[in-house]
Amino acid sequence: MLVSQAMGTTYEYDGVIIGAGHNGLILEGYMARAGLRVVAVELGVELGGGLDSHEDERHPGFWHNIHSVFHRNLAELPWYRDLELERFGAEYVKPEVGVAMLLEDGRSLIWYRDVERTCASLARLSPRDAGTFHEVHRRFTPVVRQIIFPETYAPPIPWARKAELLERSAAGREYLAYSAKSPKAVITELFEHEAIRAFVGFLTVMRGYELDAEGLGYFVPGMIAGGVNPQLCKGTSHRLAHHLHRMAVSYGGDILEAREVVRVLVEDGVARGVQLADGAQVLARRFVASSLDPQTTFLQLVGPEHLDAGFARRVSGYEYSAVSPILSVNLSLREPPRYRAAEREPAVARSFMIIAGLECSADLDDLYDACRAGELPRRLFMNGACPTIHDPTQAPPGSHTAFMWPLVPYDLKDGGPTRWDAIKEAVMGCYLERWRQYAPNLTPANILHAFTNSPLDIERHVPNMRGGDWMVGALNTQQMYDRRPLPELARHRTPIDRLYLCGSCCHPGGNITGAPGYNAAGIIAADLGMDPWWHPHDIEALWGELR
Repeated sequence: MLVSQAMGTTYEYDGVIIGAGHNGLILEGYMARAGLRVVAVELGVELGGGLDSHEDERHPGFWHNIHSVFHRNLAELPWYRDLELERFGAEYVKPEVGVAMLLEDGRSLIWYRDVERTCASLARLSPRDAGTFHEVHRRFTPVVRQIIFPETYAPPIPWARKAELLERSAAGREYLAYSAKSPKAVITELFEHEAIRAFVGFLTVMRGYELDAEGLGYFVPGMIAGGVNPQLCKGTSHRLAHHLHRMAVSYGGDILEAREVVRVLVEDGVARGVQLADGAQVLARRFVASSLDPQTTFLQLVGPEHLDAGFARRVSGYEYSAVSPILSVNLSLREPPRYRAAEREPAVARSFMIIAGLECSADLDDLYDACRAGELPRRLFMNGACPTIHDPTQAPPGSHTAFMWPLVPYDLKDGGPTRWDAIKEAVMGCYLERWRQYAPNLTPANILHAFTNSPLDIERHVPNMRGGDWMVGALNTQQMYDRRPLPELARHRTPIDRLYLCGSCCHPGGNITGAPGYNAAGIIAADLGMDPWWHPHDIEALWGELR
């Protein structure tokens, strides 16, 4: 309800969600459909956070997905089904050819939706590695089905308890055998051909995982068994935000757009609502949930005066990746990129994702060394797509859009982040020239418009992506699973009663998984004594039944 006050308007709801990115909207959908009166408060004029898409300012009708386009397996995720997104207009394209890595000599490596075709492609470079890939896929498929996917959509349990349960089953022991190692170590052990090592390694990096992080080695066989499975939202990624918005409102949720939260209202250690920059208050009878990063949530919105000093220090130390920030190279085109490699392997032309410029694992080592030193990588490689090949609605008839996302540092050694404003156009030009070596038709006559966004631009547009880190926190040994973002915050609850976390700083991290919002909904429902209308699973019971 609305109550007029001298100091501004007061809104009153059962629950208040800070941020209307996809996780916030998913949480709102679950809570609203459960009968609660819920509102999401969004700083921007657009909903969806990283689902943002922009129309070319010079060429109307050309749409560019700025932060997010590769929606892995999205139409099969639990919240997509539970919240009936297709009823609200969501539609996904599922390309058969997932990823093509183009080599300088004209050969290519292709990861298909079908494992047999993928192995046939790998076998052209290394029959041994193709056999290894196939065997890992066979062995680890039960691990993905029984362990990795279920734990993505369940709040983390303590690692010691997890290990105890997994030791009882064949799939669990398979998982644990890889878990102590780093992704890089696992890739090196499994594969001998440098291009294949680079191929698998780069896809690991693009999921946000730190290659040298001990304890994350299970991800590599998990990715091999689970597949790349790219899916493209018809009408641009931002259409998913529209569908989520319609869903939340249909179930009774409210949205306050272009309204800045400046304070979480805390009274006697309990979150009571939020204060907005315009003086309004939004009171919460039952819960407040933040989809923002930990520093913003606790040090800025809650305030150190409500926090234990040790906890505040730990929050301040939460880390962001030096390797995940991107520089976008966005093109509005008369015709799509024509890759030389497609002359030898026609499937390249139908691939959703393209990797160009990467040859060996040493290139990835260089990327890590350079980004962590604040320097531009010496070896120019990138990944991207031409979405309009698969969804022509994203450009005028017969025309196309394409992009590449090189990984670059946010904090430059010479000049810091603001140095990007002076050099981003020149850096884009270097990557465009490198791209042209693989797709020679990217000529001035074909390119109607080229523009770029630096890591600093990304942070400015989506402040939650601190340092341009679209994972909202490094996926390293210290910040994974039951330690993400901190051990005491891993199950979405916080030291402030009735205040929860529901964003990408939570398990399992960034990407468009919806898992943080989904998992937070289950925790909040349990704390409120609600019987959820959906069916969240008990991960301990599930793993306890495995043999």
